[in-house]
Amino acid sequence: MDMKKIFVMILLLPLFACNDWLNVESEKSVTYLNYFKGEQDLESTLIAMFGYEKSVCGDAIMRTFDYTGMRCDEMATLQGYRELDKGSFFSKQRQESWGLQYKAIYLANMLEENRFRFENISEERADYWIAQANFIKAYMYFDLARNWGDVPLAPGTESINEVPKSSVDTILQEAIRCAEIALILPVHDKLTDASGNSVSSKQYASLGTVHTLLANIYAWMGGLYGKEEYWRKAEEHASLVIDKKVGFYDLEKTIGEMRDKTLGSGRNSDETIFSIAINSQDEDRYWINFFECRYPGLLLLAWPYTGITVANFEYDYVPKITVETVENIYSDPADTRKAVYWKDLGEVTYPSTDWVYDPELGDYVEQEVEMISQYAFLDKWNKPINSTNPAIIAGGESSLLAMDGDRVIWRLADLILLRAECRTRLKMATAVEDLDRIRERAGLEKYSGSTDSEVLRKEIFYERERELFGEGQRYFDIVRNGYYREEYPYIDWYGESYFLSYKYAALTDEDVKNGALYLPVARKSMEENTSVKQNTYWLWHQN
Repeated sequence: MDMKKIFVMILLLPLFACNDWLNVESEKSVTYLNYFKGEQDLESTLIAMFGYEKSVCGDAIMRTFDYTGMRCDEMATLQGYRELDKGSFFSKQRQESWGLQYKAIYLANMLEENRFRFENISEERADYWIAQANFIKAYMYFDLARNWGDVPLAPGTESINEVPKSSVDTILQEAIRCAEIALILPVHDKLTDASGNSVSSKQYASLGTVHTLLANIYAWMGGLYGKEEYWRKAEEHASLVIDKKVGFYDLEKTIGEMRDKTLGSGRNSDETIFSIAINSQDEDRYWINFFECRYPGLLLLAWPYTGITVANFEYDYVPKITVETVENIYSDPADTRKAVYWKDLGEVTYPSTDWVYDPELGDYVEQEVEMISQYAFLDKWNKPINSTNPAIIAGGESSLLAMDGDRVIWRLADLILLRAECRTRLKMATAVEDLDRIRERAGLEKYSGSTDSEVLRKEIFYERERELFGEGQRYFDIVRNGYYREEYPYIDWYGESYFLSYKYAALTDEDVKNGALYLPVARKSMEENTSVKQNTYWLWHQN
């Protein structure tokens, strides 16, 4: 399937118009006149869009906020992202841009604009493929809005005009509009491909996927604007999915089963709502750091899966989290996620030497000892796939390619906790029921703390961290809840304690309004579309 994706993307490149700001060139080998001859052509276009979705997951600049929100004690070379360091944010701005998202949007627009050219395709099936494309377009616009705020609204595929940025509200409204077009999709069990075969992959959108996207969009808008109507709409869309009104989704019975079936090689479990298909064999040319982008938590990947030994890890300049920090996150001894998500927590040893007093000699002698590592080792993804590429095997200290499993974007536990958050905003007592459902699966007692809306919302935030550790949600959770000035204390190497960063804590309302919580616009994007201007905050800080 993945080789097919690559072929399709090559095939479709000539269909791109001369949108200079997308940096796509035209050719004549394939034209609109000899395409769209059947469902297979529409499905091929969708598969090309899947390819762009997948690439977005592996795009280094798109993982910036994974680094920023990562809960760990040492971020090494990535620390600058947590400190709003302009050097870190601008270091790859010439090379990295939002082009991948817009290429996916382009293909969606191409399908819609050329519907009149479809041949041998029923109206119902034409609607189906256009709905699939609109889901991806909606998801891409939502991704753009969360990461950059104000961005361009893509013009028609035959336009060569440069377009300025539209407001983040306009972009989010466009995401909603596209998602609502996709509401005609059937539930997942009723999805079929171009050959009429059932679809198992959760990368294909279904009715439940669309409602989950809408829940996330409205919750994000609720955080941006503080309006009850958005939290209410988010709660309503989430409820349709959670209550099995738009497809069957259910939590795996245990945390261990969730890890193996949802995040692991089981794939497409009942808990998975939306995922990006990952085929490691097709990606054998890539190094492990490529996959660390795909799975945000794998920034903490080390022993026993990589070539870094526990002894060397103690001194390696890589992201690290201590056993103490993990114990603080999972403070309840009954929490099963602590044992499942972390490898032998607090029990990992490595050989070392130490000076030990020998009473017979009356002096200290150097002896081999077993030291207990102060660091924790993530085990949430634990089915390693090793490269068969000789160049990789010979050229690096590890042949690890990836952990077997798809990149899960949304799973039911995430959505349940998101609904709980919205329900606290709406002062609904049922917020506690949602929280308890996740706590009980993790082996915890029901929540017995304060039901004050703000207190409960903070507890749900903590629960999302415990449940979704390393899954790429934390920065957006911080921003959506407005917690960027009061994040967990962070202690630097000099023993100085501050929050996410002293720079985040010092942000003014004007800084936030001017884009401090968004990515700066890439230089490449502004060179290709001169109508686009830098976000005001980063304009102030880029020199």
